[in-house]
Amino acid sequence: MQGAISERQIDCVPDDGWHAAMGAFADVHYEQTAIYGSGQRGERSSHILLRRESVPVAGARIGLYLVPYLGRGMALVRFAPFWRPFDVAPDPEHYRTAVGALVDEYCRRRKLYLVLRPRPHPDFYPIEAKILTEMGLAGSASSMLDRYFVDASLDEAEQQKSLDQRWRYNLRKGLAHGLDVRIGDAPADIKTFQDIYAEMVRRKNLNYPGVDLPASIPDLMELPERMKMRIALAHHEGRPIGGIAFSVVGDLAYYVFGATSDEATALNAGYVLQWHVMRWLREHAKVRWYELGGPGDPGIRQFKKGLAGKRGVLLAVREFHYCPDVTARVVVGGLFALRDARNRIQRWQRERRPSEGRRSN
Repeated sequence: MQGAISERQIDCVPDDGWHAAMGAFADVHYEQTAIYGSGQRGERSSHILLRRESVPVAGARIGLYLVPYLGRGMALVRFAPFWRPFDVAPDPEHYRTAVGALVDEYCRRRKLYLVLRPRPHPDFYPIEAKILTEMGLAGSASSMLDRYFVDASLDEAEQQKSLDQRWRYNLRKGLAHGLDVRIGDAPADIKTFQDIYAEMVRRKNLNYPGVDLPASIPDLMELPERMKMRIALAHHEGRPIGGIAFSVVGDLAYYVFGATSDEATALNAGYVLQWHVMRWLREHAKVRWYELGGPGDPGIRQFKKGLAGKRGVLLAVREFHYCPDVTARVVVGGLFALRDARNRIQRWQRERRPSEGRRSN
């Protein structure tokens, strides 16, 4: 790396400055925006931005879970640090330096238990995982972090061939209904999607803890162009019946979540919507990979696997742990036990009540 890091900005960058810095990087994620650090998860938000000669070279936003009076807890890094600026050859030393800064600040100085989840990317995740292992962070397998990717660089004919046979059949059925799909970012599009989503939640009695993503859409629309969200809406006989919230964030496209009515399900609108989104990505975004999120319930898994198809990827992703402080290890061990119990309850609830349209993890 040419030149030393000249400045570490810790918990002092205003939100607009943070988003402006993020917009210069190819490996950012919505989880790293200030929008997701607003306390909706019941956590404290922290951040670190590294600069060299006033230019940002890496950064990360961190969720802090602290036990009162003990001064110990967990520092959770979701899909970061970001370290690959646009139009600059990636330098893995930037990543190594950013991880070292996280360890210094949150493990050594604050005596917290660091949990780091690298940003899933078929090309760069292996590089990051190798560096984390070399630096002494312990990998922990978790299927919760696995991600399906569609190769969005394929032309339409190649994409058709890549699709699973059943997915292709359902797409043909959906296209035969002549649905009108529109992609936009106007306030009316947002409101329509939110209404469909709210109705789906009521109808299916869904409950997703954490950030209220649909409520965040207007804020996500205001992010720099390289991070803003878009809405695809399917109309049948003039009525909106389903939608997809998707985005291009850095060098990846993301399916964030979907919303459908019963009519949309009967008309295979989900297949048609995804097909139009991929067409839009080919024409406007020029990204290689379109991330669909995690496997989810059996029906969701079948849908995503079929869309990823023969040319896609199911990327197995680990999270990495580091903690030299014995007290912090004991405290966070208890937090992990509570998390595991919660996850078992949620899995039991999902198995009793399978759902569709669940947002990606």
